[in-house]
Amino acid sequence: MAPPRSSWLIAGRGCAAAGWVLWIAVQVVADDPFPPEISLSQYGLGGAGWLFSLWVVLLATGPLLLLRFRPVPGPARWLLAIGYLGTWTMALVRTDEGVVQMSGHAMVHMAGAVIALVFLPLGIGLVLRHAARAWWLTGCVLIAAAAVVGVLVLLAAAGLDSAGLGPARSWALWQGTLVVIEMLLVTVYAIAVTTVEPAPGRAGRVPPVQSAIQ
Repeated sequence: MAPPRSSWLIAGRGCAAAGWVLWIAVQVVADDPFPPEISLSQYGLGGAGWLFSLWVVLLATGPLLLLRFRPVPGPARWLLAIGYLGTWTMALVRTDEGVVQMSGHAMVHMAGAVIALVFLPLGIGLVLRHAARAWWLTGCVLIAAAAVVGVLVLLAAAGLDSAGLGPARSWALWQGTLVVIEMLLVTVYAIAVTTVEPAPGRAGRVPPVQSAIQ
């Protein structure tokens, strides 16, 4: 028996809320409050690395559950699924310790992170196209901000001190800011999902009226 549709809503919103709680938890455990001095991926190292993995997986699970609650037409589900696979990659494959991250597994981790940070917001953006206009515009603003910060991340990775903190700390700052923006985007989705127009054929169907004349 399939779970009631409201269960997907509760679970999706629960994942979004848990993402904020775990975001604070990983900073407390790492003793590195926002803005971070190190890459957020460094939170996945050591004995408490499971907190990092749980955080990113729950955060990426929320949009998929919300999409089950209110499906929409188009490629949104595929974009969210690709981002979800990227999240699992960065959750399971650890990066290197320190600033220089050049090993094979660190590259795999970085690739997973890039896929997650690109495809998840694109998928959410496509869903919010079907939401109330105010939420759609809010999503557009957040996605635009994520794009700008993403460029700053790349510039810092190339050695540009774009925040006046040194290239390494600038990179950590913009990376952390990008993650916060995407968490805000997930939160907007969790709030706005009840205004999303359901996909054709997925809304509650009214049974046809049967004639009493046989």
